[in-house]
Amino acid sequence: MKRIIDSIRIIPTESVPGIDRININLKTLILTCEGTLPGSRSFGLDREFLDQSPQDAINLFAVVLEEKVSEFIPDITILNVEGDADSSGMLELTVYVGRRQ
Repeated sequence: MKRIIDSIRIIPTESVPGIDRININLKTLILTCEGTLPGSRSFGLDREFLDQSPQDAINLFAVVLEEKVSEFIPDITILNVEGDADSSGMLELTVYVGRRQ
């Protein structure tokens, strides 16, 4: 059974210039399936993490997200990803971002 992301909260841990633009870019990156954007096939996340157990899915999501963020949104870094899954397998994720030094 495929697990679906129910909600994503993005929380800046410090003052991040242009946070509204970054918020949109980050959510677009997360919600785009890798390979579906013509001209930029590597943009988006591979959905492999959806086939894992809830905790493994959250961990794999965090690893993949950090890799993609460093490539496509280089002004920020992913500091932490927290998540919960309900009994139906829906994931609720919180992503903490900061400025890349």
